[in-house]
Formats: sequence, structure tokens, C-alpha cells
Amino acid sequence: MLSARTSDAWANGWSGIPGVAPTGAFGARPVAGITAREGPLTELTDFNSVNDSPGLIHRIETPSIQEPALLATERELRFRNSYGSTIWIFIAFPDAVACGGASGGHVARGWWGIGLNQEVFVLRTQASTVYYYAEADDGGIWTQTSGLSACVPQIGFNHCTENCLFGDRRLVLRPKTFGSGNLTVNLVR
Repeated sequence: MLSARTSDAWANGWSGIPGVAPTGAFGARPVAGITAREGPLTELTDFNSVNDSPGLIHRIETPSIQEPALLATERELRFRNSYGSTIWIFIAFPDAVACGGASGGHVARGWWGIGLNQEVFVLRTQASTVYYYAEADDGGIWTQTSGLSACVPQIGFNHCTENCLFGDRRLVLRPKTFGSGNLTVNLVR
């Protein structure tokens, strides 16, 4: 299942993400000091983080209209594992230039593996809303019943949400709206 993911895709020609300082290859388990951070975690505040539990269905909220100055601000998206077993995540974010028209308008990237009490940086963006899907090795999932979906393989990927190949799964993502700054999503039981 999920443990079969490897970073072989990177060895076979995947390159880094332009404009983003990735902390590790998709599909590879985090390594302390490189892709994730171990040890005591900083306190989360109501303004820059959210705790999410698997299995809860959240209603879809329409993003509020942002001021132009705020839209130009680059924000960072991070995920923290306070759940227990290893969690695998992928994200999607708007990119009308790369994925406009029939391609869905969003880029999907994944998989990142996050061990217990580790945190991983996944994206720097100007978008006000991003999307994610996560599943744990023990079967916990963070998804919705409807909304933005993406075709995803079991190995590392970086493509438009509507780039579907034979064997891909179609998964529904949860939306997250940035507040006034960076966002850390803390995945909990």
C-alpha cells in the first residue's frame, strides 16, 4: 500500500521545484535535519495553524475576498504529524498558467512522508487557498466527500490535477485558507 512508495521517481529524472526550496524528495521518509524536524515543536497559534483529525467531513467554505497587497504575499505551507504512524500527503494549488483549461487549473504534488513529531515544508505560494489529502500507514485519512479532486499515482508526482494515467487513484482534497501569514497544518487523531 503506502509503504511501497519510493523516491525512484526522483532517480529517474524528477527535478526540483522551481522557486521553492524543497526539503526532500517526494515519496521518501523524512530524515532529521533534511526533510523534517524532530524534537520539541513550537507552540501553534490560532493565526498560523490548524489541527485536523482524520475522518471528519468539513463543509466547503468559499474563500473571502483578499486585498491585492495580501495576495502578493508569499506564504509557506507546512505539515506536522502529531497523529502517530507515518502520514503520506499530497497537495494541490492553483496554477492557471501551467494547468489552465481542461487540465483543472491546479497543480498536484506528492507524496511526502512525515514521521511522528516531524514537520515538513511543502510549498511557498501566493495563493490564498491550498488543498491537501493525507493518509496514514494505519489507515487514517484526511479527505472530503466532494470538492477538488486529483488523479494520483502511488509514487512521487508533480502534474496537473486532471493528468490521469491508468492505475491512478482519484482522491478528494481538503481546502485550507491562509490567514495573515504562513500555515502549519497539524495532523492529529
